[in-house]
Amino acid sequence: MIDLAWNERKPLENLFFLFTLAMALVPFAIMVILFSFLIYNAIPSMRYSGFGFFTSYIWNPGMLYENPVLVHGVLAPYRSSFGMLGFFLGTMITTALALVIAFPVSIFLSLSLNLYTPQKLRKPFSVLVELFAGIPSVVYGLWGIIVLEPVLLHSIEPWMKANLSFLPGFSGEIFSGAGIIAAGLILGIMIIPIVTAVISESMASQPRELKEGVYALGGTRWEVGKSVLLRNTKRQIVGGTLLGTGRALGETMAVLMVSGAVVNVLPSGIFSLTNTMSAQIAAALDSAFIDATGMNISALVELGVILVIISLIANLAGRAIVGRAALRGYEHD
Repeated sequence: MIDLAWNERKPLENLFFLFTLAMALVPFAIMVILFSFLIYNAIPSMRYSGFGFFTSYIWNPGMLYENPVLVHGVLAPYRSSFGMLGFFLGTMITTALALVIAFPVSIFLSLSLNLYTPQKLRKPFSVLVELFAGIPSVVYGLWGIIVLEPVLLHSIEPWMKANLSFLPGFSGEIFSGAGIIAAGLILGIMIIPIVTAVISESMASQPRELKEGVYALGGTRWEVGKSVLLRNTKRQIVGGTLLGTGRALGETMAVLMVSGAVVNVLPSGIFSLTNTMSAQIAAALDSAFIDATGMNISALVELGVILVIISLIANLAGRAIVGRAALRGYEHD
């Protein structure tokens, strides 16, 4: 069948078919090449650190001006040690806090746009929300340092410590305003436009007859939102949240600026300074090139491999749960 179709096509059509097929394979090829490159360059670190890379939180570039040592067949700086546990916990905690902040805001913002905003203002307001996704992350980080951190240090965190210290994790020393709360807030603000865009568009695509039917039975706007919009967009809400999760996991510069960027420290409470995998890669990359053995670069690459795998799992889980069409609001329960 395929050979017959190929033979029946004109030469120009066959050429166009091959060209479009090649272009369709480009993203997949880039992903394979990129991941293969990361794995290849992470092999020295895998051999050197072994499983301890996942269980240790000590990240020590070693004594770079001493003679390197040979461990498990690879050269590494003297007394170097690499562990991702602290960065992994920082990534997971700040991402979870960002979702706790962004999820309810995005839900109620989407309901407000679809139920209470006049038709003439709905589109401009939606565009305004989406424009926040285009603000460079370094600007968010700068705002976090100048505005957010002083407010956290002098007002919010002391109040939380005084009134919520009975909760686990809400006691301990308050530092400079940087840390888990600042990073979580910044990430939450950054992913709100992404999550809101998916949820709001999905709500707007719901059949008008369903909404009018609830109104005809005497239902209120809140009942329309609860019974029609929220109920029929559950899968899209999950999809939008997972897209926001992917953005939060990979965010670098803003988190680096407000997290404290600490190493060799595990978070002990909500006020702790922290660091994430992506922020550590950005912070340590420049100094890693000083290492003549290349082990510091290899360790950062292995950290990148773990980050890529986590992001892929989040995205694949989203596709498996909601499907591509549901992410765009084409499917309804």
